[in-house]
Amino acid sequence: MASGSRAFLMASLLALAGAATLHLLVLLGIRGLWPAMIHLTLFGWITAMILTVNYHMMPVFAARDFPYPRLIQLHWLVFTGGVALAVAGLLLGWPATVAAGLLLQSVGAVIFVANTMLLFVRGRRRAHPALPPPIPDQPRVDRIGTQATKGAGLSLPFALLLLLAVQLGWIRGAWVLAAEHLATLGWVMLMIVGVAYHVLPRFSGRGVRGPAWARLQLLFHSAALLLMVPGLGLGWAWLFAPGGLLMTVAVGLFAWTVWPTLHVLRPRPVVLPISLKEQPR
Repeated sequence: MASGSRAFLMASLLALAGAATLHLLVLLGIRGLWPAMIHLTLFGWITAMILTVNYHMMPVFAARDFPYPRLIQLHWLVFTGGVALAVAGLLLGWPATVAAGLLLQSVGAVIFVANTMLLFVRGRRRAHPALPPPIPDQPRVDRIGTQATKGAGLSLPFALLLLLAVQLGWIRGAWVLAAEHLATLGWVMLMIVGVAYHVLPRFSGRGVRGPAWARLQLLFHSAALLLMVPGLGLGWAWLFAPGGLLMTVAVGLFAWTVWPTLHVLRPRPVVLPISLKEQPR
């Protein structure tokens, strides 16, 4: 594992420990810790773990190396600094510190998108590229998985910018809840979908149910986000309700699509013929 991936992994584990501690204090009756716990869980633990997996696995699947490793280090510094400032500001009730932390995290999200683009545009090709598995239509499924991860990469900075706009007072209403939905169902869930379409067939040796199902699932998921996020922010239940229904269908379609990959191929038992007749001496 490269140093950048290890750094994000350590940040993720530390954030998990911190979020678990805050949750314990909440259960003990200490008030005012819930927003910081949610932020540390979503953007500290889960996001850092996703970044760990991406920085570790993307070069393998792309058969390329990141052209600017120092840009990954910069991303880590901006990301960890932003999370630390936002969580500290939420704990201490300092709005300016929260805003500064959200701004740094937004910059970090843009750096992550730039790193991903640079990998495919300027990354040095490896001598032995990864071969696609001998599964029918897997290259088409891989392209759909890439579209899902692209959507996830766009959801992260937009979610953080929404939170920043609320913190600065530029927008009002339930946009914090809308941003959290965009972060969980957009950034986190779309990344899970994309990675699953890439990885599960390779791990199990069996393909998903088909590219048509994967494409339909991604269409429903994207449409649901386009309805749910503004529906929550603007308080329009008539817009949020169909979005929630579409998201339910999308989650069901995801389970239906990847279900065949959960049945691992097992080798058939070898039958050795054994003769019970006594051989003449």
